[in-house]
Amino acid sequence: MVSSLPLQWSQTNPHGSSPVPPDIHGLPDRFLLTADHYTNPAWVPIEQRAIFRRTWLYLGDGDRLAPGMVWARSVAGAPLLIVRDNDGELRAFYNLCPHRAAILSPQAGIHPCQKLVCPYHAWVYDLSGNLTGVPSQDQFPKSFQKEDFALRSLRLETWSGFMFVCFDDGAPPLVEFLGSIPEHLGQHRTAATQPLATKQYTVACNWKNYHDNTLCDYHVAIAHRTTLNQVQGPIRHYQHQLEPFVNLLYTPTTADWQAENSILPTLQGRSREGFFTYGIYPNLHLLGLPNGLLAWLHIEPLTVESCRVTLDLYGDPDLCPPTEILLAEFEAFMQEDMVLTESVQQGYASGAYTPGPVNGLESRIIHQQQLIWDALAAAGAVE
Repeated sequence: MVSSLPLQWSQTNPHGSSPVPPDIHGLPDRFLLTADHYTNPAWVPIEQRAIFRRTWLYLGDGDRLAPGMVWARSVAGAPLLIVRDNDGELRAFYNLCPHRAAILSPQAGIHPCQKLVCPYHAWVYDLSGNLTGVPSQDQFPKSFQKEDFALRSLRLETWSGFMFVCFDDGAPPLVEFLGSIPEHLGQHRTAATQPLATKQYTVACNWKNYHDNTLCDYHVAIAHRTTLNQVQGPIRHYQHQLEPFVNLLYTPTTADWQAENSILPTLQGRSREGFFTYGIYPNLHLLGLPNGLLAWLHIEPLTVESCRVTLDLYGDPDLCPPTEILLAEFEAFMQEDMVLTESVQQGYASGAYTPGPVNGLESRIIHQQQLIWDALAAAGAVE
């Protein structure tokens, strides 16, 4: 599933108003997803298996879990338990009893828990996943050993305190998966960083449609002229970087933004100067600004024609705008995107669309679509 696109920065064209884009025009047309990929419900289970069960998936802030707490939630269609045990270690388990597959914790959400008791046969597990109690154990064969029936775990790793889970043991470590993100945004979270706001939206479009839109650097100066464009600035300053699993639009912050905002003192170099907009395969975005603000946009499929978009904002309250202003700024351009993506979804469903030509400012969309195509091909779903 590793992209064959080269790792490169686009260079600003000193003789014109536009940057020289990454060379994406040599890609075969087969890497472009068709309208069917956005409208046919048959793709939903295929994507769960071929994409979401094969890579790292964002969960949220690890600080949400104190020792002795569990988070019961569904991830990629699987019931999971995210646990911080009494020693403070984060763990991820399937939320089911190995005995007869009963859901151990049917109550969704975060709650305190000192032990997990199966509601079916009362098998008892500690927060490290060990089976510690079995009623009527003498009725099992003598070969029965509690050590053989621990909860089934899966990979959980953190970066800068944020949790990711992976179903695939063959996927690279999280820090490798994230590419240049730790280098450029690894200092943004400090001891003063707090969760500033979180909000969820239901959008009437396919998850890939919304993800494509957030990777589209062609529409910002047009559709977000008075919102996002005021932070990212002129197209001639756009710089792109394509990596195996992430892609980046980097833009120097505008003079207006700099005049109205403080800089996180510990940042260095490019991190002090620019706006990092990362797309992370398969359904995640991370935005970072020099005031230490980190914004996650997490896009989860609901149906073939709807998705849930979660916005999580983190930063130092002393350096970032007041929460109500910050949230209003994000919602302004997100509402513009929701209108656009719902319109595009109607266009896909019309039966009249075939993919059009690719503009250089759409390079990050093509990067993402190639990763999706590679994943589907590896699963035998496309040729």
